[in-house]
Amino acid sequence: MIGHTPCRVPACQTDAAACSGPKMTKLDSCLQQSRSLSTEFILYYLVLAAAACKFTARGFGLSKEVDRIVNSGGHGHFNLRPGWLLGANQDLSDIQWRVFREGVPAVSVTMLVFILLKKMGQKAKPESGTYIYMAFGVCLAGYLHQASFIFPLVLSLLNFGLTSASLHSGMPVVIWTSNWILLLTARLSRGGSFGSINHNLAFLDAYQGPLQWQISYNLIVLRHISFAMDKYWARSQTTDLDAQAPQQNTCKAQQKQSLPMVDYNLWAYLAYIYYPPLYIAGPICTFNAFAWQCKRSSAVQCRQVCNYAVRLACSMLLLEAMSHSLYFNSITRYSLWQKYGAQLQLTAVDMGIISFWVLMFMWLKFLVIWRFFRLWALADGMDVPENMLRCICNNYDIEGFWKGWHASFNQWLVRYIYVPLGGSATRLLNIWLIFTFVALWHDLEWHLLGWAWLTCILFVPELGIKWLFMQPSMAFLRNRWYFRHICALGGCCNIIGLMAVNMVGFVVGTDGIAPFLKQCMLEPSFVLCSLAVCFSAVQIMFEIRVMQQRQTKVPMATQQQAKTLGHQVLTGKVQQGLVNY
Repeated sequence: MIGHTPCRVPACQTDAAACSGPKMTKLDSCLQQSRSLSTEFILYYLVLAAAACKFTARGFGLSKEVDRIVNSGGHGHFNLRPGWLLGANQDLSDIQWRVFREGVPAVSVTMLVFILLKKMGQKAKPESGTYIYMAFGVCLAGYLHQASFIFPLVLSLLNFGLTSASLHSGMPVVIWTSNWILLLTARLSRGGSFGSINHNLAFLDAYQGPLQWQISYNLIVLRHISFAMDKYWARSQTTDLDAQAPQQNTCKAQQKQSLPMVDYNLWAYLAYIYYPPLYIAGPICTFNAFAWQCKRSSAVQCRQVCNYAVRLACSMLLLEAMSHSLYFNSITRYSLWQKYGAQLQLTAVDMGIISFWVLMFMWLKFLVIWRFFRLWALADGMDVPENMLRCICNNYDIEGFWKGWHASFNQWLVRYIYVPLGGSATRLLNIWLIFTFVALWHDLEWHLLGWAWLTCILFVPELGIKWLFMQPSMAFLRNRWYFRHICALGGCCNIIGLMAVNMVGFVVGTDGIAPFLKQCMLEPSFVLCSLAVCFSAVQIMFEIRVMQQRQTKVPMATQQQAKTLGHQVLTGKVQQGLVNY
């Protein structure tokens, strides 16, 4: 639970000869020291290498055994379908991934047509970009939802009307309340029906389109609130925004920079709500950042887009190979580990392997989906936030994990909920409200509420322990050689807790986690081995963070400044460049 980045400073403070050269400071000497090739870390590498071999080999073997059992005795296919790679079956039990991969060709053609039309339109009339976004976006949403598209369109227009009519101090309450009620209503009514409005319109219910509108409405709600709040804050500014222009050409900076009031118009609003590359799955972009980029030439380079496309292709191939060889989604989705437990002869190690590979698949699936749509935004010249900032295996604290997982949503939550509710001053209360909102925003399911509240239960002790070790009275402990190992033990607890919580929320649910964990705990040796692997992994993560810190240029020269920086690194104060890498 101690999510700190270790950097042991005292060793670099005693030897002046270590700072060779007149321009090298003692801080430089400290940050240049590395444990990565020490005997201690070689041992960690060996532990992780052995664990990786075990997890991979047993994963392949267990998947083959499941495939054999499913294909014999008429048990059914459990969405293990004939694949295209080396004659193996492919696990397509995950609905999101199955629908996405089937739609990739059609969506790619659509996005190509969109970008070509936009380039041609802007060549003829440079200021036409917003209108092209609006027209193409409305047409795309109309095709996806067909007759039911009238529902989200009317709700979007209603939100714009409320925003325009409620610019007084109570406007945030009006916007939040109305959007929250409409989101819950859409979910509870499963999108509603024309027949419930008038029986003469019931025939329109047959035209629902390939994507039900209430499924994508949660993203629309985020855009509704972003537009309304950005407009409200722009109106509340005391400076003359018409004379201002954002100075920093970064996506994150643009989110916070208000625009002239004339930019908060209906056409820009509809273009933002239905912007084609981001409409289906995101990433989430604030209205300020979107409208700012619409009015300026693109800063995205062709080389950047090509490199990103290559990275995406490699990730997709890796996910395809994974779904052809590791069938753990099917095992958990259909509870095969319970149905065929006697035949599979599962051990506690096997249960841990199942948990690991399911979470790896989840991370890689969302990475591919979000990067696919972000690629089309980049190809259009729109720089939107990256959602997955760090591999799931490179996280040891809950705070850092949620900054790097669905990062654009995290930034949205910070801007529109966390900061307005008081920020760090009311953090312990904020996290409960935020995670409850996130759970209900995803879907109205008890297992998601369980996931949210369990996350908060883990999060509160972490924040408390971080605060405790930041106190001046704990300086003696931060200088001890064993403090890094105490942090690593805390990181082990966080990793295990995060795995369990995410299994509850997105894999086995609240009912399935108890027998799942019970099976994992049957063997004490498994628990000890798991702790050893997690401990080794956390130590390497610590070293990675310190290596990233070494790459930053910090203009400090004195011994006391180097010591202060070391304490800040240990207590989590220096995080810039460590989370977003």
